[in-house]
Amino acid sequence: MRQPNQARRDELVARTLDYLAEHGLAEFTLRGLAAELDTSARMLVHYFGTRENLLDQAFDEHRARAVTAIQAAKGDSAAAAVAWDTMSDPANRGHYVVLFHLLAAGLTDGPYTAVARHAVTDWIDEVTHLLDDRDNPRADATVLVSGLKGILLDLLVTGDRDRCAAAAHRLIGLLT
Repeated sequence: MRQPNQARRDELVARTLDYLAEHGLAEFTLRGLAAELDTSARMLVHYFGTRENLLDQAFDEHRARAVTAIQAAKGDSAAAAVAWDTMSDPANRGHYVVLFHLLAAGLTDGPYTAVARHAVTDWIDEVTHLLDDRDNPRADATVLVSGLKGILLDLLVTGDRDRCAAAAHRLIGLLT
């Protein structure tokens, strides 16, 4: 059997994230994705084995992107404000819609529970390292990460950019 092309596999993972950002997780099917990507469900199975494996790899890529963004802010005194600006940038909306779909899917015991848990704890772990000079850096990281995600969810649902930005910058000011 011929081995899948890694570059094509990586492209399919990235495009799966884009698809999820637009269509959501609830009605995700290999056939629907394949039609969008001009391929077949059979080819997706060739590359990933199962729907769950494809989603696992897509969510792993999503998490890796988020961790990379956090690591890029290390050493920046305004890292939290830069993070908020990145999170709330309309160009990144789809990325965070995927995150919230994943977190919602992880609320029930099932195939996304572990991936959703990592989506939360990886952010907290990275931000904890940024705040390691604090008395309780993990608690402060939890307040900052969870607070900003909550405000971002509010923004994505309501579209009230001014109110949400003011709240985010207030939270950041309280913690930095």
